Amino acid sequence: MSQVTQSQVTESQDTQFQNSRQIFGTPLPRVLGGVALLACAIVLLCDVTMWFLVKGYNPISQTISELAAGPHHWLQDTGIVVFVIGTFCLAIDLFIRGEKGWKPWLVRIAMVLICVDIAMIALWNEYGDGVPGGLEIHIYLVALLYPLVPIILWFGTSVLPARHGKFSTIAKVTAIAWLALAPIFFILPTRIDGLYERFLGCIMIGAVAIAAWRLIDEPTPNHESEN
Repeated sequence: MSQVTQSQVTESQDTQFQNSRQIFGTPLPRVLGGVALLACAIVLLCDVTMWFLVKGYNPISQTISELAAGPHHWLQDTGIVVFVIGTFCLAIDLFIRGEKGWKPWLVRIAMVLICVDIAMIALWNEYGDGVPGGLEIHIYLVALLYPLVPIILWFGTSVLPARHGKFSTIAKVTAIAWLALAPIFFILPTRIDGLYERFLGCIMIGAVAIAAWRLIDEPTPNHESEN
């Protein structure tokens, strides 16, 4: 009898979650996932568009930062900021679900930090002190991605809705690979550092896209807990 009662309570909680968090009849997590997935497409589109807008630009030998500091930089900055907004949508979902335990909180904090970090990477030169030779923090912001990305990839597989998904193993392998591959960027010859930087960027974009798809595919919360 107690098991039936608990099942009824759980079902009632699921129903309340869906009914109270909808936008035009669509579950909020699915909307957040859709925004995040769209943001991934936009940041890629903005980058590729810049290859043709900036005369003489070579995406293999020249980095993304060179686009952000050159002509039409607003388009590159816009794409990155949109990607930040999409990533923040995933963080919002984590807060809405309210899952308890240190792992969910670690992922939430890491998600917020990486959003702030990437936004500052895109906007610091434009909204900094504007004085040539002023405070240079770009390299430190980039370095902060080194621990944040694997934290999110590894521990993100322990929280809803990614838990026990078919991509969990891939995410953990990617987290380990990131720790080995990311530092290589700083010792690469300049003739290919643009290509390699985009490879690392695609890892982050791919992770956000997969997480976004999970929200679209499975917007209803699962009450199973893992701490």
